[in-house]
Amino acid sequence: MKKIGIGMVLMLFTISIIAQEEEAIKQKFIEETRIEAPVFSGDMSNNETERLSLNQYLQDELSYLANYDYLDDEGIVSVTFTIEADGQVNNAFVSNSVAPELDNAVLNAISNSSQLWLSGKINGEATAMEKTVFVKFDIPGNASHNQLAIDYMNKAVTQVYAIEYIQHLPLAKNKQDRKTNRKARYAQNCLVRAEKFKPDDLSITFWQAKVYEIQGNNDLMRQHLNKYLELVAYREFENDLLMNQDMAVITIK
Repeated sequence: MKKIGIGMVLMLFTISIIAQEEEAIKQKFIEETRIEAPVFSGDMSNNETERLSLNQYLQDELSYLANYDYLDDEGIVSVTFTIEADGQVNNAFVSNSVAPELDNAVLNAISNSSQLWLSGKINGEATAMEKTVFVKFDIPGNASHNQLAIDYMNKAVTQVYAIEYIQHLPLAKNKQDRKTNRKARYAQNCLVRAEKFKPDDLSITFWQAKVYEIQGNNDLMRQHLNKYLELVAYREFENDLLMNQDMAVITIK
């Protein structure tokens, strides 16, 4: 029995050493891997003085929208795309929608920006990488996007609390289900509207997961909980974007 015990200890010790060595190798690989993100060069004519920042490029491409009197939608459109090793833009799609006309305008601007990017690199070698850019459409005189997002989210939260109250009432199950489903749908619609003004927000994502749980949609609930965990490190979302010039602001008259 002692031999078996010693053998087990030696085996566990060996496994522990192997695991530590594998972790050290992984860490060394991460430390030695130099990743450079894609950069918007803005080189319109090989002239240094005519190079644009991404913000300037988007402002120029989308400035015509500011004169459309009939546009009454606002919010943040985000477009995700791949910058290939040769600087071409591919696979662009709207990852946060505000309204079809605004979505398509941003999508076209990004799709037309091929050859204006310097590709990302891994250890000095040009590599295809994904990127997301954001365009904030703002209507002067309206509440701030942050306040609008909070207002819609608060409406959703009120519905969730109402659902919890309904579930403790002595109602027939079919009547209770009808009331619950109606309020859950309204709450989800409010959260969709909130997300237009503040995409990838921690609180909005959390409450979306909660509403999906109420609706019994476990797949979407888990999807949003996973998204919530990924967003924990990005609390100052909009400020970071503005500082990094990954967001353009278009004011609609």
